[in-house]
Amino acid sequence: MTNSENKMVMVWPVVLVSAAMLFSFALACAMPFAAIGALAALVLPWREALATAILGWLVNQVIGFGVLGYPTDLTTLAWGAVLGLSAVGAVMAALASQRHLARHLPVAGALIVFAAALLAQQAVVYAASWPLPSHPSAFSLPVIWQIGWTNALAFAMFGALYGLGALAGIAPPKRHAAG
Repeated sequence: MTNSENKMVMVWPVVLVSAAMLFSFALACAMPFAAIGALAALVLPWREALATAILGWLVNQVIGFGVLGYPTDLTTLAWGAVLGLSAVGAVMAALASQRHLARHLPVAGALIVFAAALLAQQAVVYAASWPLPSHPSAFSLPVIWQIGWTNALAFAMFGALYGLGALAGIAPPKRHAAG
């Protein structure tokens, strides 16, 4: 990787998380963790993809607790930690599926990578709903649809942002499955 490409790899996570912050403010802290994880896995080396997910989670927590005034009781803090684990799970699933699909099926592969990230992210949250208190409707069809739709919209927007950045020469080159 050239020095210029290295700089873009370092800047891209900040651009991605900054764009995702808008979702946190607009949708009461609804950070699109699956969308971030999928696009990071498709574009960045695995360490940077994982760091991007963690940075996104951290920013989300700062917005939620620091700006939106979420309560700091033990249950809410535990759910915050679960969201961090779910963000990591989304990236790991996206990376695993990306290795097998994205190189051979660029568009369909990207959608499958996104689906894997969303399923993994939601699986972590669902698993945590067993020991942690949650609202009975948290996994109702309308709620799951809203989460999926929000992440799909974010994935499309982030993908377009990446495409524009690539055209302008300010986005890192798309990585190959081995990276």
